[in-house]
Amino acid sequence: MGLSEAGTQVVDVRESPDFEGAHLVNSVNIGLSGSYANWCGTILNRNEPIVILAEPGGENEAAVRLGRIGCDHVAGYFDGGMQALASRSDLLGRIERVTAATLAEQLESDEPPMVLDVCAENEWAEASIDGSMLIPLPHLAERLDQMPDDRSIVVHCRTGYRSSIAASMLNIHGRERVTDLVGGIAAWEASKLETVGATER
Repeated sequence: MGLSEAGTQVVDVRESPDFEGAHLVNSVNIGLSGSYANWCGTILNRNEPIVILAEPGGENEAAVRLGRIGCDHVAGYFDGGMQALASRSDLLGRIERVTAATLAEQLESDEPPMVLDVCAENEWAEASIDGSMLIPLPHLAERLDQMPDDRSIVVHCRTGYRSSIAASMLNIHGRERVTDLVGGIAAWEASKLETVGATER
């Protein structure tokens, strides 16, 4: 039985590229480098035990910052971080990453992916990828049934922090064809690709 099945939440606090390259299946990625406490408070269940997976030495900071927001059910951490799973490749997963240029090509193909924008509504109104679906990250768990079963999903936010959280959540809930847009909408704009605003929809 996996930890998540036993009612234990595994939060991986590493940077999103490291998490997406290899992680414990059914773990959620909420990186220490971003708005960690805010998103832990939003995403995690405060009543269930939490196990931390961090770069060695980062476990204490992750636990202390959880405690500050009332997430006191820290059951432990993986000693050595990912090294603790070195002999258990069967427990590892990964999330594909796609560049803005490649996504633009995919959207022109015969089987384009669905683009899921997990930004806040005001960010989406300012600039988004044409045809994208907006589900702000705090509402993703309650709207999972709106995700298509027959299309791959490319998820993005403004810079890539929230989209990694979202991609890990989608994986936990059985969505396997999930890709993260590297650098988010900021990278899309930096590549001189078109966006639409609220008045253009």
